[in-house]
Amino acid sequence: MKFRKLLAICMAFAMVSTGITGCASSNDTGSGAASAAPSAAATSKQVELELFESKAEVVDVMDKIIAKFTQENPTIKVTQTSTSDGRTVLQTRLSTNEMPDILNTYPAEEFYKSMFRENIMVDLTGKDFLSKTDANILKMSELDGKNYALPMTVSAYGIYIRTDIFEKYEVKEPTTYKELIEACEKLKAAGVTPFTFPNKELGNIAQRFERTTGIINNDSNTEFQKIAKGELNIKNAPTMKAQADMIVQLLKYGPSDSLGIDYDSAMADFCNGKAAIIFCGTWGLSTMKKNNPDIKVKLISFPNPIGETKVPINIDTSFSVTSACKHPQEALKFLEFLTRPEIAQMYCDVDGNPNLIQGVQYKVPEHQIMKDSVDKGNTFLTAVNFWPSNFREEMQNPLQKLIMNGDKDAFLSSANDVIAKMYKSKS
Repeated sequence: MKFRKLLAICMAFAMVSTGITGCASSNDTGSGAASAAPSAAATSKQVELELFESKAEVVDVMDKIIAKFTQENPTIKVTQTSTSDGRTVLQTRLSTNEMPDILNTYPAEEFYKSMFRENIMVDLTGKDFLSKTDANILKMSELDGKNYALPMTVSAYGIYIRTDIFEKYEVKEPTTYKELIEACEKLKAAGVTPFTFPNKELGNIAQRFERTTGIINNDSNTEFQKIAKGELNIKNAPTMKAQADMIVQLLKYGPSDSLGIDYDSAMADFCNGKAAIIFCGTWGLSTMKKNNPDIKVKLISFPNPIGETKVPINIDTSFSVTSACKHPQEALKFLEFLTRPEIAQMYCDVDGNPNLIQGVQYKVPEHQIMKDSVDKGNTFLTAVNFWPSNFREEMQNPLQKLIMNGDKDAFLSSANDVIAKMYKSKS
């Protein structure tokens, strides 16, 4: 394996910030190890596998799953390693030829696609256990028609609404953008702040822009390419015009000091009933429950202001086997174990994201609309998986200025500069 080349590929993505990524952060802190204790005779014959995990919230449940696997397969010992910075650690381990055997991956993201292209992961195409996951998401996780990961869950993005506040003031749950504005007007007339926006945080602004841009146009990448080539004037670009109009309009229904509100404060205001609506993904529910265990909420689709509404998703939990694995058959056996309904159910009950494995009962009523959208295929992969690296981050300053002054023409001009710069570098 050409590790110098592989390290160069990985380091190129070291500073890339991808947000679904799934949960609020795909590289949370945590560590764990298998708790099963097989007999001394079995131990002497054990094959050892390392599971590399970068989602702190599932470390404990993965320990329990590993224990069940080891009980059933006493000749296979799986040890879980968890880190607070999965990407950086993987880059280091690539350079030192110390890759784990199994790891959780995010197959739609370019960082992981680069490893797939270089055959750092085992080709899983055609494996029987892949038939147990959602066919649409499996297709989304492909690279050049091949599967290198077993997708188990997705994160979904929309708007959480306080159902108790909506019911109290007899506000209809919006399914169209027009109905959303009508709901905001009714809430505002009742003395309730409709939206809360954590606009102090540039990362949150950029993520909201990325997800809602995708809702407006599931293929915004194509429009931006035309702008960069001079084939489309940004002032006539439907996606960017709709985005600018929407941002300015919705700000009227948020707090006047949104630029001074960070994510924690915005979440607290929502949980305390000071606001009735907040943009967020499925990862936000656990924080809401911690702030207010009795909170009454629902995550609904953010309605497209100019067309059909689909739900932005990111493949949040997937597992891959590395080519460095000395015992690939045993590693594949572990992946097959993860697709058993009772095992996937254990994972789902802790993870909370819409689960893709057949036979799993999704028990998160607050996210049922998201799960229904996944089941119906009414989703799209969020735009960060297709935009040039760091494009979302480059848009932070133009977006914050638009929030500050409401100047849509100036925003479009600045956005045009960013698009020209980033798409030229991509080509």
